[in-house]
Amino acid sequence: MHTSANISNAIDDNTAPERDAKKNSAIFMIEGMRCGSCAIAIEALLNKQPNVSEATVNFSADIAMIHWKLIEPDILQLERAVKRLGYSLHTSICPKRSAEQADKTRKLLQMRLAVAVVFGMWSMMPAILLYLAPFGAVEHEYMWPLALASGLFAIPVVLYSGSHFYRVGLRTLLAAAPGLDTLITLAVVAACIVSVWQLKMGQHHVYFDAAVMLITFQLIARLMDSSVRRRASDIVQGYFHTIPETVNVFNEAGEISKKAANTLTLGKIIVLSAGQKLALDGVVKSGAGQADVSLLTGEHAPQPMIPGNELLAGCTLLEGELQLIVTAGVGERRIDRLSHSISGLLSRKMALQQLTDRIARWLIPVIVVSAILAVVLATLQGESIMVAVGIGVAVLIVSCPCALSLAIPMVITMGYSGMLQQGIVLRDPAALEAAADINAVVFDKTGTLTTAEPSIHTVLPAPGWNNSDLLQLAMNILHDSLHPTAKGLQASVAKSLVPVTDGHRESKAGEGTVWKSTNGVALAGRASWLRQQGVSLPTIIDNGMQLHLANQGRYAGSINFQETVREGAVETVTALHQQGLDVYLLSGDTQQSCYALAERMSISKQKVFFEHTPEQKHQFVETLEKSARVAFVGDGLNDGLALAGARLGIAVGRASSATAMAAAVYLPNSINRVPATLLLAQKARTLMYQNLFWALTYNVLLIPLAVWGWVHPVIAALAMSLSSLCVLFNSMRMQRRYHSYVSSAD
Repeated sequence: MHTSANISNAIDDNTAPERDAKKNSAIFMIEGMRCGSCAIAIEALLNKQPNVSEATVNFSADIAMIHWKLIEPDILQLERAVKRLGYSLHTSICPKRSAEQADKTRKLLQMRLAVAVVFGMWSMMPAILLYLAPFGAVEHEYMWPLALASGLFAIPVVLYSGSHFYRVGLRTLLAAAPGLDTLITLAVVAACIVSVWQLKMGQHHVYFDAAVMLITFQLIARLMDSSVRRRASDIVQGYFHTIPETVNVFNEAGEISKKAANTLTLGKIIVLSAGQKLALDGVVKSGAGQADVSLLTGEHAPQPMIPGNELLAGCTLLEGELQLIVTAGVGERRIDRLSHSISGLLSRKMALQQLTDRIARWLIPVIVVSAILAVVLATLQGESIMVAVGIGVAVLIVSCPCALSLAIPMVITMGYSGMLQQGIVLRDPAALEAAADINAVVFDKTGTLTTAEPSIHTVLPAPGWNNSDLLQLAMNILHDSLHPTAKGLQASVAKSLVPVTDGHRESKAGEGTVWKSTNGVALAGRASWLRQQGVSLPTIIDNGMQLHLANQGRYAGSINFQETVREGAVETVTALHQQGLDVYLLSGDTQQSCYALAERMSISKQKVFFEHTPEQKHQFVETLEKSARVAFVGDGLNDGLALAGARLGIAVGRASSATAMAAAVYLPNSINRVPATLLLAQKARTLMYQNLFWALTYNVLLIPLAVWGWVHPVIAALAMSLSSLCVLFNSMRMQRRYHSYVSSAD
């Protein structure tokens, strides 16, 4: 069991080493990557550079994470090394540039695939006739022209559609990290050379159709892989969609004018009015008000702002007006540091990705050696050099791991549409792997288990007042107020009561609201503030969730509020307990608020952790994962680090765009999909491993047959296609299993 004390101590103990680790690491953007093989080649190259202790490259995020021990690597040297390989390394992460690059790559893939399908179809038609020639379908004198036609139609596919594979294959070979592209290049080039030679010799035994099929299937795999590539850059960019790009400043004439936030320097004075969101970190110089800081801290209650208080970019001023001294410009704000940290977390590779990489690295040299061995054996058996090379081509084609590259994307693709229909948005394919082992679920509180506005708990009218009149008075006083309590009141009674809109309303930041009308003066706010206004109140314990009212100097009563539990939250926690999972509550809110909610949700107090910053939430998750496998469920920007860093991140409800992107799974409609998501992911990972097992078994069985010359290159291409189809049909079981598990969860 993890108590509050021992996990908090562990977080404190881990903080210093984490700071030291950050000093010895840096994140870079890689421009020009078009597939996972590009990332493997760059990673291998960076790991060979002086002073680099470890380098990881994430193709999906266009990110490279460099670690060193004592001496920082020469950045210019790293840039030159990457440039020699055909890519660009940038010291700054630009989500817009990354998004443009991925969109361009996807469009190119679509065009290459279109060419491959159209011309490949025409190339296959004469090839099919050649297959049927032994059955009398084609006269002998037409066989060479048909073989030539197959080759002519294959030219656009080989020269255009497959050109990317050749470039990447050469680059990875030069980096001493050959991958699938190298193998594809060898197979296509060998098949075409042998085919052209056969045509020159007047023979009709050509293998253009095998090369076309190989290129087409690989383009399909790459296109599916690119469909999830935008996640990481969207996260980083999404963090800034909610931040204004301009601020109000005093000009030389003392007037307020707008300026671009990225032009302001430290020490400048900016003005923030009620309802506005802050663009830069700052310290309050003058003024007073209340701010909504839940986006970054998770505290549900508005925080009073007085001179000396810090207010961070992304927070909204609800009441009052402030003058702030800028303490951090664009690039150095708290939100910038959060996005940078998330980029680092996304550079990590999941276990299944690492396993697939290891399999590919092991399989490729085995395939190449097998092809060479096949040529040698055929030659020793007296076969001609062209026949021997044909056997070698068959080995390359039959063993090309198309099924291996399709094993994971197919499961994701088949499950995605059905999941989306039921309100489960998959943003990271690693989620289907990670969720299989989850045994602990950590929930954020505000906005996740609860809604943004509190709800009415009890109404306590004073003598002479009834519930309806007291609620009507509150509605009149708080008309158009942005305070969460006012929003909760309006949401609760808006259908039955209509506020009186005339009169003058004045908000006292952090205290209450005054309404002056023809009927006199009415007050709504804290008990202490009403007493300061001369109102006599009975003895009251103010817990911060009470609204006290007075009319014409006399106390009218109070309305008690409580946090509104999100629909389905109680049932979700109950279902997770029934599945045998540990459930934790982790929040930036106060102890009192967290304990009150935990009691309503049947969560043990020993598993409740409060007043945690975004960084502390991430540290908590990291510490807990040393003894558990954690899913984190949250909704605010303050949850972004924990969502990206957890084994499984799930964003729920009206999550900000950045939070939804940072999470591997997004549940926009209902939190009660969390248990079903975990069950689905467990079965999905099983299908992934089944696909990988089949892909490897296929190679183990057919490579020896091809080496001995028992598999014709055309049959090899057909076998390779059938292997991919087996992966496809197995992945289609995802649809049936998805619906059954969602139904059982409901």
